[in-house]
Amino acid sequence: MPLTDLDFCNLAIDKVSGDRIADFSEESPLGVFCAGNWPQKRAMLLGKYRWTFANSVRLLAAVTPGANEPRVMAYKFTPPADLVGAVHAFRDHPDPFSAERTLYVLPSDNHFWADEARVYAEYTAARVEALWPSWFVELALYAFAADLAAHTQNRSLQRDYEQKCWGTPSEGGEGGLYAQARNEDSRQAPQRQLTSGIDDGPLVGSRMSGGYSSRMFDHLRGR
Repeated sequence: MPLTDLDFCNLAIDKVSGDRIADFSEESPLGVFCAGNWPQKRAMLLGKYRWTFANSVRLLAAVTPGANEPRVMAYKFTPPADLVGAVHAFRDHPDPFSAERTLYVLPSDNHFWADEARVYAEYTAARVEALWPSWFVELALYAFAADLAAHTQNRSLQRDYEQKCWGTPSEGGEGGLYAQARNEDSRQAPQRQLTSGIDDGPLVGSRMSGGYSSRMFDHLRGR
């Protein structure tokens, strides 16, 4: 059976020897914690790195600016509904090797603006648990189990799981299962040619550096 978000949370609960939950509306302490914290943790883990398995390319949907709305640029677009991490590149063709140029795109008020009528975005998309590779499932499982351990005040287990996920303090959060997951993901990455100004490949611009993310829109809305 495909892994659901409820299945996933219960597997994480098993890691801290807690009582499984029946659904996310359950008012038990662990049920409330999972409902309130798992969606944010999932988004953080997907958006933390430019994962190949979560990469998506989409033509942005144009919308008509309001009659009295200031035009930031010529055309206005809505961001992809499944945007969870960063937009890594904007270009004039879905295939980076067929694209002629990158495009300048400006985010404003939860939308994108550009001087081109057709804009393709390559970005990190939300992927449900059923589509996750096994190595990403393991990383996410222990990462959320560490949060559950903190919630249940099991500090020793929390430290163990955090180190398993991210490595020793000297590794600065870049070791452990996270490092293994990046290595596994890089093996799935397609072979890239060096095409100046078009595409940096799946391992560049990671952890939302240099990209437009859904979090940026929250900032622009004043959240």
